[in-house]
Amino acid sequence: MNLDDTEQRERIRESRRREGRGCVEPDRVEPDRIDLGPSDAMLGGVLRLASLSLGLALAVAGCGGRTGTSFDPPAPRDRPVPRPEVCNGLDDDLDGLVSIGVLDGGPAFDADRFVDEDFRDELGRYVHVEHCGACNVLCAPSGQALEVTCGLVEESPACVAVRCTAGFAPSSTGRCVPIHDRLCLPCADDGDCGDLEAASCALVGGERRCSIDCILGCPEGYACFGDTCAPAGGSCSCEPGDSFTLACALFDPEGNRCPGSAVCDDGALGECVAPAEVCDGADNDCDGVIDDGFVDDRGVYSVDIHHCGECGVDCTQSAVPEGDLVCGGDPFAPTCVLLCPDTLDGIMPGDRVDADRDIATGCECTVTSTSDEPGPVRTEGEALDTNCDGADGIVVESFYVAPDGRDTGPGSPTRPLATLAVAVQRAADSLATRRPRPHVFVAAGVYTESVEIPDGVEVHGGYRRDFRALDPEGFRVEVRAPTDTTAPGGAALVVRGAGTRRTVVEWLEARGLDASAPGQATFGLYALDPGPELILRDLSVFAGVPGDGAPGENGRPGRDFTAAPAQGEPPRGAVEDASRQCIPGPPNVVRGGAGGQNTCGGADVRGGDGGSPRCPEFARFQPAGAAGNGAAGVPGGAGGAGGQDSQGPIMGISCSEAVCCGLADFTVPGDFQGPQPGSPGSPGGIGAPGAGPFRTPCCPR
Repeated sequence: MNLDDTEQRERIRESRRREGRGCVEPDRVEPDRIDLGPSDAMLGGVLRLASLSLGLALAVAGCGGRTGTSFDPPAPRDRPVPRPEVCNGLDDDLDGLVSIGVLDGGPAFDADRFVDEDFRDELGRYVHVEHCGACNVLCAPSGQALEVTCGLVEESPACVAVRCTAGFAPSSTGRCVPIHDRLCLPCADDGDCGDLEAASCALVGGERRCSIDCILGCPEGYACFGDTCAPAGGSCSCEPGDSFTLACALFDPEGNRCPGSAVCDDGALGECVAPAEVCDGADNDCDGVIDDGFVDDRGVYSVDIHHCGECGVDCTQSAVPEGDLVCGGDPFAPTCVLLCPDTLDGIMPGDRVDADRDIATGCECTVTSTSDEPGPVRTEGEALDTNCDGADGIVVESFYVAPDGRDTGPGSPTRPLATLAVAVQRAADSLATRRPRPHVFVAAGVYTESVEIPDGVEVHGGYRRDFRALDPEGFRVEVRAPTDTTAPGGAALVVRGAGTRRTVVEWLEARGLDASAPGQATFGLYALDPGPELILRDLSVFAGVPGDGAPGENGRPGRDFTAAPAQGEPPRGAVEDASRQCIPGPPNVVRGGAGGQNTCGGADVRGGDGGSPRCPEFARFQPAGAAGNGAAGVPGGAGGAGGQDSQGPIMGISCSEAVCCGLADFTVPGDFQGPQPGSPGSPGGIGAPGAGPFRTPCCPR
């Protein structure tokens, strides 16, 4: 790891001296980058960072001042002032402050529950008529809709029609659709007959054809048969004397069926013709493109001011005193924003534009650059969003993530994604397209997931929900490994081979999972074979609690004898003299067995020889066995004690002859002790500690 902060600090000091300033003002110097390459903190191709905060801030003392230390209390921060809640992705009325007084973004912050609460339902969906699906998306009648409301279509907020013009009716998708455009279309079931609840696949003249309920009215040439409309002749076949318009089937370039129409005129059936394209979420003209003429080449509704962001949002219907409205703002989810005159000839440095999408603030942002690199930290507004496109970074080249986002959305500042894993994967997939989006910007919150960083993707945390303020300490982004993670060592961040091209992770915190079994390692960040372009910068990485070491295995048994122990001589009768006394000497010595022989580490560790008894003598102990040999200063086992002699037979009252009571009639000492076995050798010494497969690299403090 190479930290060039000292050199950078000296450059700043020298620059200020050249400017004629007699002293250096206190300042904070951030290292440009921390490069982790194969030679840095690597062992066996694995980089492990545990409980390590990457990133450095140096305080340079000024005249009469002192150098700050990490033990100094933090500088006081300005507390925001509560104001009425407006729809902007922020907690304006500050009811998100926790009871202990910690600001949103602090250790106990609530990431999103109290943001825009006046405009969202209990599930966090924007369902207000003026903020339908997102802030400042007005739900207003347009096209064939006479009355609308902000409702739910497939559980997602949408502006839905309640009442339509003549010939149209509200559909299940919330649009006003033609009532009669599928009459007489061949069908298999009701799904072939469109989105109208009143449409059905019915028997008409013995054939299954689309029809509608008579309550909606039958067109010219049709009559009501029972509850459904059908041609007056009772059949969809074009017979002489019949005059009506019927639906017919067309096919787009992909082979998908579209409804067209043909005219039956006195038995002559005309050509099947596609209707004109209208903005309704359908491919009306059957050319394979939905709403062509209303969407740009990204599929975004930004082309027609009468259909801004989605069909039916007409920017000309809203008059504001600040000026005219145009379709703009978020390029992936445009809304009606204030027309700024400087934008009419393109955007250049010095132009003033509406970056915050708040009509009340006017054209508030001055463009200082047409580019916009992430950062710098602890800035907001146009100091951060230098190109004034509504968020830090270049919005059309980026994805945005927030806890209240949806992974089915476009991943833009106003329609962010919900999970980092989806964002980095979509960013990686985009790299091979005409419009790459390699950057991922992350708003404050806790993201419970393990994220693998692909090669070429850049992740930037520490943002306010609107992505127009950056402070990693205030807007903390924490990536926490889930309990079911399969990442190595329960890591929150994983890098496998990334870094062959510029790959960045910065301004966030990663927390690994605690071990769940003995001997289990834990990681906060796991990197395998990182490339030279991997940059990990200003991160706080915490491994989980590792598992205790598993018990060691039993040692291997020692090798077998080089010579087995021998049996001692068998017992035998004593050799006696004429008076029946045992004659001392070799004839009356019964030899004990020889000890087994072995070596250990070159040392002789043979066992001791057995004891050799001789002529008995009342109460005397026979010889003990010899001690065994030990190794490495450890004594061998002691030999077994010899037995104690007794005598017999007992002569006298109970026995008048020398041998009369058998061998059981003996006299023994009071504390008689029989022969004892030899003791085992002393245990071997403790084995050397086991060596793990890796050693922990030294880490900077």
